Amino acid sequence: MKNRYIYSFLFGAPGFFISLILSFIIFGATTGFLWIYVFGDNPWPLSAEKGLPLLFVLTFLVLWIAFITVGFITGKNLEENSDVNKKHIMFSVGLTIAPIFLIVLHQLSVGNIGPKSDNMLCSDFCSQNGYSASGMPPKNSGERSCICFDDSGNEIMRVPIESIVPSE
Repeated sequence: MKNRYIYSFLFGAPGFFISLILSFIIFGATTGFLWIYVFGDNPWPLSAEKGLPLLFVLTFLVLWIAFITVGFITGKNLEENSDVNKKHIMFSVGLTIAPIFLIVLHQLSVGNIGPKSDNMLCSDFCSQNGYSASGMPPKNSGERSCICFDDSGNEIMRVPIESIVPSE
């Protein structure tokens, strides 16, 4: 197989994840800019609602195609040497694994995967028991309890976190 195709893959594999992360960053920054400076809390026009996801997809595709193209050009320039450099393969594998690791680490830190945080356990417990809101004492108080509130914001129930069993 020609180096141009091998290097297209070596650049394209990590480029997929890097393009995905960069697209989320650009999408978030654009959405934040539009919210803060343009539309605010008013209803957004339909063009913005349809344009933002389109921006995300186009940004992702342009970046990913750029990575693949740079890999193709690099591979084409290295075709005089028939061997693929092992360091390039390891660098590509590292750059592919690193964004995946960062995505998993982020999802762990926000509680989407892994054990639920005390706040999430408390919120789920109070919601399942029909209360409007939940809260917890300050972390520096040392008290690990869940507080459920009614519609008026009055404390109705205080339960130790240890006694709350996740319903999963």
